[in-house]
Amino acid sequence: MDEDRPHLGAAIVLPGEPDQAAVMRRRIRSRTNGNGPGTDTLVLLASELFTNALRHSRSGGPGGEVAVAVFKLPGRYQVRVTDQGPGEDHRSTFPHPRPLGLLDEGGFGLHLVDSEASRWGTIREGGRTTVWFEVDRDSHVSAS
Repeated sequence: MDEDRPHLGAAIVLPGEPDQAAVMRRRIRSRTNGNGPGTDTLVLLASELFTNALRHSRSGGPGGEVAVAVFKLPGRYQVRVTDQGPGEDHRSTFPHPRPLGLLDEGGFGLHLVDSEASRWGTIREGGRTTVWFEVDRDSHVSAS
């Protein structure tokens, strides 16, 4: 197989429930054919974004959903987590790492994404918010 040729991605729409994170993690592992440290990074970062979607968007409410897509691109993997848009208390904010306090118990997710992903960003379109990240395969994930 030509490792530099882009491959089709896979997407799954999951109910906005915390136990669905396990389904998402299994899907990412199956799409990346791995259990190594690089795949662990993909799974960890996607889990953080899935949790953020539940906590900070309408996706975590009754009937909510989260879409997760993983793409194998030339030299890298890309993961996109799309929620149903900002919740009541987060209408005017865009996903971003917030300042951390010494006693904070949360708020580390996007800091982790920022430090571990090769690149990441956000898109708000059609009332939905997508946070995406990429991990270069040559530095983090084996080309399996």
